[in-house]
Order: sequence, then C-alpha cells, then structure tokens
Amino acid sequence: AEPLKILFIGNSFTYGPPPFDREDQKSLNNLPRLFKFVAESLGKQVIQEEDTIGGCTLERHLPSNNPEGCTDASRCRAVDKFPRVGRAQQCTIPQGISPLRSSYSPCPQKLLRQPHGSWDVVAVNDHSWSLPVSEIRRNYVHPALEELAEVSERMAEQSRKAKPVLAMYMTWAYLNGVSWTTVSGGKAGCWTKGDKVALTYLSPGNWREKVKNFACQGYAIAQGAATTFSHGANVLVPAGLAWQAARGSPAIDPSCKQEVDEEYDMKPPLNLTLPLPPSQAEFARWSGGEQAGSLLYREMGPNYTSKFSSSPDIHVDQHASALGMYLNALVFYATLFESSPIGAGVPNGQVIDGMTLPTVDPEDAEALQQIAYDTVMGNLDAWWGRQAITRSMPAVILDTDHA
Repeated sequence: AEPLKILFIGNSFTYGPPPFDREDQKSLNNLPRLFKFVAESLGKQVIQEEDTIGGCTLERHLPSNNPEGCTDASRCRAVDKFPRVGRAQQCTIPQGISPLRSSYSPCPQKLLRQPHGSWDVVAVNDHSWSLPVSEIRRNYVHPALEELAEVSERMAEQSRKAKPVLAMYMTWAYLNGVSWTTVSGGKAGCWTKGDKVALTYLSPGNWREKVKNFACQGYAIAQGAATTFSHGANVLVPAGLAWQAARGSPAIDPSCKQEVDEEYDMKPPLNLTLPLPPSQAEFARWSGGEQAGSLLYREMGPNYTSKFSSSPDIHVDQHASALGMYLNALVFYATLFESSPIGAGVPNGQVIDGMTLPTVDPEDAEALQQIAYDTVMGNLDAWWGRQAITRSMPAVILDTDHA
C-alpha cells in the first residue's frame, strides 16, 4: 500500500518542545514523528512533514498569507535561521512574528508544494486559547479552515486525486484549566485578525467560567473543536478527550457546562456524553490529583514558577510531556486509520526522520494505548462527522496479540 502522506500545520502543541533536563534539546516531543513511529510499528507506512510556528494562530500559515517566492520584506521574511528547515527550501513566513525559536519548523509553502505527491491528510491545530472562545473561532479558526478546505478542493482538481482529509486536532486542557483572572496578550505578529484579549472579552458569556478547571476547559475545547465540521474539517482527532480519560475523566461542573452549552443554544455540536470514561479505572494512571496529572505536561525544572499550579512542587507548563505527546500520537493513529492502537511500539530513543524519540515507560505506554482505544474506537462516527453515537466503551481488555 502507498504510504500515508500527512502534513501537520500548527504550533508547539504539534512540534513538542522538550523538558528542561533533556540532554539533547533537539530531541523534541514531536507529534509528527511519534505518529509515524506508532503507525509504522503497526504496519502502516507514513511520510510526515511539518509546518510549525510556536505560539501562533493557524491563520498565519494560510497560503493567502504565504505566497510562493515572496520577496517583499514588508510582507514576509525568509526562513533562513531554523536548523530544521534547510535554507535551500526557500520557505518564507509572514513578517513580524516574534520571538522565533530554532525548534520551530516553519514552511507554509509545503502545503501547495506537496513535495511527496498529493497529501492524504492535512492535520491542523490552532492556538490553545482559541477553541473555547467563540469570537476567536469566528475571526480565526473558522475562516482558516474554510480557506484550507477550498485550497484542498483546488489541489484535488489539479492533481485528479482525492481531496486531502482536513483533520482538526482537538488539543488538551491545562493542568488546572485557567486559574488566572486576566487574559494575557497574544504573541507579536500572530494575532492580526483581532486582538486575543479583546475577542475573549467580546465573546458571549463568562469566559472565566468556561475554562475554570481541567474538566471545564476540556469540555469547552471539545465543543469548540466540533464546530469546525461546519467550516471544512473532515475529521476531529480527540486528543484532548483522551487526556481527560487519562486523568480519570473528572466530572464537568454543571455551571460551566451550562455556560458552554448556552453558546450553542443548548445544542452542543459534539453530541456525546462527556467526558468519555476509560473502560477500566486502572488505565487512568494520571488521575487522583494534580501531581499525578502533571506527568502528562512538560517539566520545566525547579527554578520555574508555574502559573498552571499553586503547588510549590509542580513545575510544568501547558505543553505535552513525552507521555502526553505519545498519547496524542496514539489518538491520531486510531482516528485516522480507524484502527486499534493497542500493541503499538514504545518510544525508547529510536531515531525517526533524523530525530531521536523520547523514552516512555512500557507500562505507561500500555495504559495510554488503552486510553486512546477507549476514547476513539467506540465513537468513530462522531470523530468522522458521520453521525453522533452516544455510548461509552464496554469494559473489555483486549488480547493485544490479536487486536
């Protein structure tokens, strides 16, 4: 069979910055490579490419903002100082994005260049603040997906191949949701269609209530992600809901659920009973408090004061640890291939497309595979927008040798 050709477009929730103490800081918790590793360990060949700029919106990656061969310095700048993108590729990004880090892999031109032939999947993530906020969805997320859907149609007409599947990456909630009371400004050059702070306050309802803890923010992200079906997305990759399950699927506070549901006239787009529970409590190894839950997030070291936790012993930020990103990769595999991820390979320093993978404990890996299975496989029709099915997974342990 032909390999699956996938382009990931997004930010740090895709490229995966490493923890503070990883000896090789070029070894990222990289979703595209972890996805390829998982898929190939289960017999599916993958060609992956990446177009990532940390802290930015999806809108900055669009073809309309990144014409091929742009030399107008007021509009674009050359991608010439990023070790992961060769200067010979002649990529450009919009002018004014700052700061820029060497771990990014920016090349918005890859979408239309299709260096390996027609893309099968274009997977996208927007800024982690965007999906719960209705005015940011309206000004940023939805128009970006509409352009990508239109461009995909044109690419399919020109190549006479099937249109690439547009996959919306549902990201995860922060460790304790949003515990701070004021909205922080967006990164320079990334929010050109309206100010992040202003759009948050302009959105109907109480933004703070919708994201006030891990379960609430996870619910708001899931419902916001599901709105993308009506703006061009073909499939929803429910990574954020798998994080809820890994942490024991804490109940959603009725007041925040009400606040979110009112945005949708009490008919939330994801017609499932949320959160989705793991089939067995023992798979939720990261439940029972924030110390356990914090292991899914990137460790920043003892000198880092985390705004994500009030505990003096927790020093994580909002990014995924190796565990968290491996879970995301498993969810991507199960969703896109509509296949069980149980029995996937375990990352342990293998080199994939020139990058060393992080290491995940085999017992943790087994639990994460079960969590990904439980989250994805019982609701494939919902993730593919075919029809919503409201049922939770039966409690079964699969024979991993024959799954």
